[in-house]
Amino acid sequence: MIVSRGVLVLVLVAVLASAVPAAPGLLAPASGDADLRRVFSAFIKAKELRFDAVPDLYPGGYARINIYAKRVDLGGMIVDEAWFRLVGASLDPEAMRRGELRLLDLRDSAMHVRASIKSLQEYFQQGNDMKDIELWSDGQYLFGRGTVPVAGLPMKVYLKGSFVVGGTKDVHFHITDLRLNGLPIFSPLVRRWEQQINPVFNQALWPITFNIRALRMTREGFLVSSQDDPSAPCPFCSVGDASPAGP
Repeated sequence: MIVSRGVLVLVLVAVLASAVPAAPGLLAPASGDADLRRVFSAFIKAKELRFDAVPDLYPGGYARINIYAKRVDLGGMIVDEAWFRLVGASLDPEAMRRGELRLLDLRDSAMHVRASIKSLQEYFQQGNDMKDIELWSDGQYLFGRGTVPVAGLPMKVYLKGSFVVGGTKDVHFHITDLRLNGLPIFSPLVRRWEQQINPVFNQALWPITFNIRALRMTREGFLVSSQDDPSAPCPFCSVGDASPAGP
């Protein structure tokens, strides 16, 4: 059976969501930190970026860099909010002046990412061959259904699956049940599709990577975090009042 890419879109649509506190304001970088904002803006494609940077005593050195991103594209996946923290970061100042992000040393890093199922559903409804996409969660599994063209004919797709941390930096999606027009798809084909789409989230091309220690689903979606408990308060996701960095 030849199945269009729309079936895989239903799987890919699901990545990254949950409930965390509303986005705090982070400090806009000072004018002397224009290079810092420029290199991170090239790396983190977002509708809005806010920074809280504490420079160290040497060029390119930072005691701390906190970044908040809203409606951010993380490797093709649009997430509602993302927080990043770098501690003891040493960046190549010459590379920064060229608009490049080159990490020389780093003591610690962390990330916390949230996206609602609703926003992901709306995003993937635009510009793909899958119709009537609907996603929901019971707090443990992700469910999806929609209509895809198969050999020129519309077919109803039903999906059930869950996310797992595939290592320290990757997230994989495991399909528990996949049906076309109510007929179950055999496991060998499902496993082959999993190999094609996984990892659904990875940092292979990121200039700076962050450990992923846990993920958690809720009825609203799920989140991925460097914290052992994603539902615990995020210490670097609330950094004072400030205004966003400009474009």
